[in-house]
Amino acid sequence: MFRTSSVSRAAVRPSGAARSWPRALLVAALLTPMLSAQDSQDATVKELLRQLQVEREARLSLERRLAALESRLGAPDSDELERRLQGLVAPGDLEAAPPRAPGSPAFYNPAIGVFMDARIDAGNFDSRLGEDTDDFSLREIELDLRLPLAPFAEGVAIIALENEGGAFETVVEEGYANLDVGTLLDVDVDTTAKLGRFRPMFGRNNALHLHDGLQTNLPLAMRNLVGEEGLVGEGLALRQPLWSNAGQAASLDVAIVNGSLLAGHGSPLDASAEDAGTELTSDGEILVARASHYTELDERGLSDLEFGVSRLGRLAPDAVQTEAGAEIETTYWDFDVTWRSRDAEHGVGSWLVQAETVRAQLDDDGAGLVGEDRESGWWVTVQRQVSPSVYVGLLYSESDVLASDAEQDSIQPYVSWYADEFFRVRGAIEHLTQDGHGTAESFADANRLLLQFTWNFGAHQPHPYWVNR
Repeated sequence: MFRTSSVSRAAVRPSGAARSWPRALLVAALLTPMLSAQDSQDATVKELLRQLQVEREARLSLERRLAALESRLGAPDSDELERRLQGLVAPGDLEAAPPRAPGSPAFYNPAIGVFMDARIDAGNFDSRLGEDTDDFSLREIELDLRLPLAPFAEGVAIIALENEGGAFETVVEEGYANLDVGTLLDVDVDTTAKLGRFRPMFGRNNALHLHDGLQTNLPLAMRNLVGEEGLVGEGLALRQPLWSNAGQAASLDVAIVNGSLLAGHGSPLDASAEDAGTELTSDGEILVARASHYTELDERGLSDLEFGVSRLGRLAPDAVQTEAGAEIETTYWDFDVTWRSRDAEHGVGSWLVQAETVRAQLDDDGAGLVGEDRESGWWVTVQRQVSPSVYVGLLYSESDVLASDAEQDSIQPYVSWYADEFFRVRGAIEHLTQDGHGTAESFADANRLLLQFTWNFGAHQPHPYWVNR
C-alpha cells in the first residue's frame, strides 16, 4: 500500500489567489451588461434634455419675432378686418348670402303677470243704493303682458276678466305701445308716448287699477262723478318733462282720446243715459291734460310734495251725444296734492296724505240726462305705515250725485296687510250718509264691511311711488 506524502499534497493544492480569479471573472461577466445599460440610459436622458432645450429656445425665438411684428404692424381696425374677411369670400357669395334673422326682442317671450282680486261685501249698501254687492265675488282677473318691441318701444296688453253678476266678461283693460320719442326720431327730447287704449292722467287715482289703489274701491267722488273704475279711453297720450333740478321736477301729460271715454260702458254719463232710456254715441275726441310739480322737502329725499291740476273737455261738439243728436257738453277739472314723509328709506313709520277734488260742468242741451248742472266732490286720505307689512288709514269723502240733488259723504277706516310681495289682505268699514234735501232719498245708516284679497304671480310692475314696499 502506497502512501502519499504531505509535501506532495501541499504541492498540488491551489493557493488562495488562484482560487479568487474565477470568482472575479464571474462577477465581471455579470456586471458588464448592467453597466453598459446604465450608460445607455444616461445618454438617452441627456439627449432628450438637449432636444427639449433646443425646442424651448426655438419657441422663445418665434415669440420674440411675433411680438416684434405686431409692434410694427399694430392692431387692425374694424375696416381692415372687414376688408380681410371679404378677401376670404368669393365676390358672388356676399350677395347670395341669406339675410340675418331679425334681432328684435319681440321674438322672445313676454313678461307675464296675473292679478286676482276678490272681495267680500257685507252690509246694507245694496238696499240703500240699489247696488247688488252684498256678497262674495272674484271681482277681476287681469293678465298683464309686457315685451320690449324695439329700442324705442314696449308693448303692453292688459286683459281683464270682469265679474258681471257671476258671469265673467273679457275686456281689454289696456293695450298700448309705450314709445320713447327721442330714440324713435333720433332727437334730443325726453318725450314719451302711449298709443292705443290706456288710462289717461286725470288726477292721481285714475291711472291706478283697482288692485293698485290705497282702498278697496275708488273714493266716493270718483265713483259718483268719474266712474266706478275710472276713465279708460283709446287714443294718443304724450308725457313731457318740463324741468328737473335741485330736488324739483315738473311734467305735462296730454291725451287725445275718443269720446267713448265718457260715453262708454261703466261711465257715469252712460248710467244716466240708461236711466233715461237712451244711449250715448261719440263721433269726436276729448282732450285730457294734467300738469304736475314734484318737490323734495329735505336733503335726504325722505319727504316730498306733489301738486297736480287736470282738465278734461271735448274737442268737438259731437264728442258725446244722444241717439237723437243732442250734444252733451262736458268739462271736468281736478286738483290733487300728495304729501309723504318717512323717517328712513325703508318707510316704516311713514305718513301719507292725499287730497283731491273733482268738479264737473255738464249741459245736456235739454235731453233730460244730467240737465245743466255743476257737480263736485272731494276726498282726503291719511295713511300710516306701522310696520314693514301693515298700513292703517282713513278715507273721508263728500260728493254730489249726478242727475240728482242728493249729496253724500263717506268715512272709511281701513287696514292693509302685505303677507308678502304677492299676497295682500285689506279690511275696511265704510259708513255712508245721504242728504236728499228733504226727499225720501235721505238716509244716515248705510254701512258695510269690506274684505279684499289680492294676489298675483309672475312679473308685475312696481307699486306706486308712495307705497313703501
